[in-house]
Amino acid sequence: MPLKIGMDVRMIQHSGIGVRIQNILKSIRFSNDFEIFLFGDPQILSKYQLPKKSKIIPYNAKIYSIAEWFGHPSMKEMDYLDIPHFNVPLRFVSKCIVTIHDLIPWVMKEFHGSFMKRLYLRLVLSSISLYAKKIITVSEYSKSDFIKYFGLPTNSIETIYNGINKKLYVTQTSKSILEFKKKYNLPKQYFLTVGIGKGHKNFDFLIRNLLELWKSHSLELSLVLAGAYEFKVELLNNLPEKYKVKVHALPRIEDNEMPIMYQSAEALLYPSLFEGFGFPVVEAQSVNCPVISSNASVLPEILEDSALFFDPRSNTDFQTKVLDFCNMPESKKKKLIQSGKTNSNRFSWEISVSSIQKFYLSLL
Repeated sequence: MPLKIGMDVRMIQHSGIGVRIQNILKSIRFSNDFEIFLFGDPQILSKYQLPKKSKIIPYNAKIYSIAEWFGHPSMKEMDYLDIPHFNVPLRFVSKCIVTIHDLIPWVMKEFHGSFMKRLYLRLVLSSISLYAKKIITVSEYSKSDFIKYFGLPTNSIETIYNGINKKLYVTQTSKSILEFKKKYNLPKQYFLTVGIGKGHKNFDFLIRNLLELWKSHSLELSLVLAGAYEFKVELLNNLPEKYKVKVHALPRIEDNEMPIMYQSAEALLYPSLFEGFGFPVVEAQSVNCPVISSNASVLPEILEDSALFFDPRSNTDFQTKVLDFCNMPESKKKKLIQSGKTNSNRFSWEISVSSIQKFYLSLL
């Protein structure tokens, strides 16, 4: 009898977690030893490449809702449930293989401080640590966090890094870059920052410090902001009128424009206080965009020595590193770019999916 694997894919459209789900479904190959069932919205899933012979079971429980705790009745028939986040069906938690991306809501209390949210997290994370079949993390940092806060033995958690789409993230032509800048009315040279705009992304810190550099005439380069769609009005409103022209907020762009967006920038500024992996830094490096990054959480693990690092709570350190980059000789910039390119080669979905397939085979 083949093993029945149920995969919760409701978050396939999300950033971060959704990217991982999409690429796993597109690349993974299951032998006849497995039957695959996808729990999600059939209409949404029809837009994506799915494993051959997989079967869709309609499942629309709201993310982070009480309904999730009960799961879907068909989950009872599964041998294992692959859950891509900590929002597990508690009713079937003993069947769950849970991927933990980060513990941001647990650790960053200043951004996730409501009593109900903390209560929810304590319940689900404690249940996962006690009863889940297996826990996978996307970095050693996230693994160490889970061990630290929930006291699990090291061998109970497996780390499988995220990857990037090597077919998508390839260097672009000069013509493509010029057309991209013209399409979105961007300046000739600029710094780029990417993120969803939540508090731990530290965009307030970034804009406040760039404003100081602009006011002192130490920096000419503008900032292009990608993501943070819900927060961009608030971020821009905090700028004095005179300097609003220095920040350009991109609309949502297509996936095929992402490599051009990165490659068009002088560098990626990444001030995040906490990440579980940090897709943007690797995506940028893969298309020769140098990275000036926070030294917080997982980022030194992912970037190693291939970026310029700063303390994301130090105004002085950030401003110094930005100006150091601007004054850096071209030969040194080229070395930084090459180092980044080499680093990005450590991460691909082929490597990630291969590790996941080996893990599934170990269940037989």
